[in-house]
Amino acid sequence: MSALSLVNGVVLNLAVLIAGVFLVSLTFFRVGQPDRPAALLARYVALVATSLFALANTVQLVPGILFDFRMVPVALVARRHGRLAGLAVALPVGTCRFLLGGVGAVPSLLQLLLVAWLAAPDGAWLRLTASERTALTRTPWVALRLFALANLPLFIAFALGREPWTTAVGAYTALTVLSTVGLLLGQVAGNTRLRSLARTQHYQTLASTDALTGVLNRRQFEQDLAAVPDDTYLLLLDLDHFKRVNDTYGHDGGDRVLQAFTAITQHSTRARDRVYRLGGEEFAVLLHHCPPETAADVAERIRANVQGTLAARAGLPGETFTVSGGLVLVAPEVDALAVADERLYRAKAHGRNRTVTA
Repeated sequence: MSALSLVNGVVLNLAVLIAGVFLVSLTFFRVGQPDRPAALLARYVALVATSLFALANTVQLVPGILFDFRMVPVALVARRHGRLAGLAVALPVGTCRFLLGGVGAVPSLLQLLLVAWLAAPDGAWLRLTASERTALTRTPWVALRLFALANLPLFIAFALGREPWTTAVGAYTALTVLSTVGLLLGQVAGNTRLRSLARTQHYQTLASTDALTGVLNRRQFEQDLAAVPDDTYLLLLDLDHFKRVNDTYGHDGGDRVLQAFTAITQHSTRARDRVYRLGGEEFAVLLHHCPPETAADVAERIRANVQGTLAARAGLPGETFTVSGGLVLVAPEVDALAVADERLYRAKAHGRNRTVTA
């Protein structure tokens, strides 16, 4: 094969690899959370297909010995999802290469298995969560060392083909460097999508979360209130005499009280309930799929826990804090927020430290 044909073949194979990795990256939808089974299946199919397309556009170095970037998808999946996932991609690709025959058939299978085993960091077997790991572009010697070890079976293939050792050393060096470059470019293509997802999730969190307390904000509350199921209760809460807290302890003390109140409220509600800060010392809780007696119990639990533990949790043990609330069933014909606010006002007017339900 001429040098020009060899270069053309390598460039074509690299283009197939980058296009395939880009398609694989489209199967990532969330960062830091387990992927859905359908996304994992689509990713697996795309990774195997990318390796097989690379194999279909292979470059023959000498009779029976082929070069392509089929090992790179195996390395990428093993690095992100663990050895088991890497082996699951390596086996069908290695089988196809084995069926092509030649002196490189068995050594090529060994190469794929070595990549799947060595590329997984920290001895990981399986990770189902998409996350950004340390970029290999910052540590390229890791990728170089990976392929330096995984390509050792090439010497077996060249020995079986009775090729000169100088040819074997040259091919081994070139293939190790090219595979390293392919892996680095592949990780750049994949991580671009993950970084974009991470930024999007971050901005979504900022748009829907209260910066001080970490609970959802009024914007998210209004969206959620418009789409709650029928058996949902709205509990509106307001800390009593909160202005005195800011006047006495300053805004830092007030912030500690709000943060402690938030923690108590979250601890006092159920896992399916959602807590919101509407502004200042006013909070709301949406109690989803909640019977009337349970809604009243949650409201009373919050009230009792605030009175009993808020001062200590806020670092103000000499104080006593109370909260007033208004509870209402959310219904299509009712302005739930207005009714809850009216009941909260009645709780304040009747002595505070209570929840009005009707």
